[in-house]
Amino acid sequence: MGMGHIPLTFLVTGSASFIYAVAFGLGTAPPIASLVILVILLVLSALVPKSNTKTRITDEGPAYARTLTTGTRFTLVRVGITCLLGGLAILPTASDQPTAVLWSLVVFGLGAALLETSDNWLARVTGSRSLYSDRLSNMTGAFFALILALLPMQLGLMDTWVIAAGLLGFADVALSRRGAKGETPLWQIWSRLIARALMLAILVPLGPDWAPPILAVLAMLILSYHVINALQAQTNTSNT
Repeated sequence: MGMGHIPLTFLVTGSASFIYAVAFGLGTAPPIASLVILVILLVLSALVPKSNTKTRITDEGPAYARTLTTGTRFTLVRVGITCLLGGLAILPTASDQPTAVLWSLVVFGLGAALLETSDNWLARVTGSRSLYSDRLSNMTGAFFALILALLPMQLGLMDTWVIAAGLLGFADVALSRRGAKGETPLWQIWSRLIARALMLAILVPLGPDWAPPILAVLAMLILSYHVINALQAQTNTSNT
């Protein structure tokens, strides 16, 4: 992740958010909120010193290269989608196409979830990592989990207790540790994807009224296990 990619990220996020808002007649509030979320993401990620290199762990030790990983490019797309959804979650506005909006949110969210899975899988396969990109990827995942809980609440599909799912998702990403090569355990990659899919299924307009609470509880159970596992791993590490 280089400095030149930050203006590109703003351009992609702003363009996608404003085009989406124009398409559904949402006004300028959600796109502006999207850009505010982007600024927050970049600032929080910058708390870790930026590195212009990526590291590949080899038998001889860490090797360095100045090319970006494919995972970093996936992260930039995830950032744009996460900020787009975040703008709608923070400042939702009425639309004359509510069903179309819900389906579009599901499609965008599922795309971001699949990119998150691919990003983590690529880190495992390539064994490459960049300090700033790692931080940006983690913060994006944490914000994404929180936004997936905010959306159904703000759209009137769930009560406020659904925020607990978002907080668990945020804690899951924030507390979970990656391996020496920047990888996430396979079981966690796939179970996290399932949790994301369950939260997105709440937005599907065809479901019965009793389905959203059940879907949210199932997602919370998965994420609770992730958080407990992360806390246990930290405890074991501190005791050794």
